[in-house]
Amino acid sequence: MATIGFERDGACGVIRMDDGKANAMDAAFFAGLDRAMDEAEASGCRGLVFAGRPGFFSGGLNVKTLPTLDPGQLKVLHRCFAHTMARAALLPVPTAAACAGHAVAGGLILALACDLRLVEEGPFRLQLNEVLIGIALPSWVLAIAQPVVPPQRQTEVLLHGRAYAPKEAVSAGFFDELVTPGTDLVARAKERLAPLAALDPQAYALSKRRMRGPAIERALALLPQERLPGEAE
Repeated sequence: MATIGFERDGACGVIRMDDGKANAMDAAFFAGLDRAMDEAEASGCRGLVFAGRPGFFSGGLNVKTLPTLDPGQLKVLHRCFAHTMARAALLPVPTAAACAGHAVAGGLILALACDLRLVEEGPFRLQLNEVLIGIALPSWVLAIAQPVVPPQRQTEVLLHGRAYAPKEAVSAGFFDELVTPGTDLVARAKERLAPLAALDPQAYALSKRRMRGPAIERALALLPQERLPGEAE
């Protein structure tokens, strides 16, 4: 289970995710991330960084535990997954993903939910591999990802599940900055957030909600009919 915590540092806050492994996502992960976002919002921070551990931002859903879940548990997990990622995408403050490693499946979805994405150069994989493993992308994933991935890249990123190296993802336009190994990635993410944190907070929050909210809310309404494999009706 990932250890997830929030810390305030000046105007910005940081949510750190570190289970010592791949930051695999399960019900406990989503509950922890929701608690950390609660703390971030209560703190009054003007910007928020999501940071993984060295080597892994997140490898996505915990595939080892998925076969142990019954259809009802899978349904609950999918709802938690969707609503937690949607919440991240609609946070009222500027957000940045600090990826010092792999961001696969749900890990990349969380990064795409942020306003900025920074990635460390290295032998890392950035990939939405759902279709490759037989899972149709839910509409809520597309509502988060499509506004971020340039139109000419959407087929290969979303439908074909192409794996990108960090430099390729920046060149393709769905990551914003490639960071040299050894750089303090979280500190750099805070630097990128600083001018955004200086913007009028109410105008930023309302504009983000108007820009993203309607599409995400429409997509979440489709959850009952867009089940994951094995999920209960």
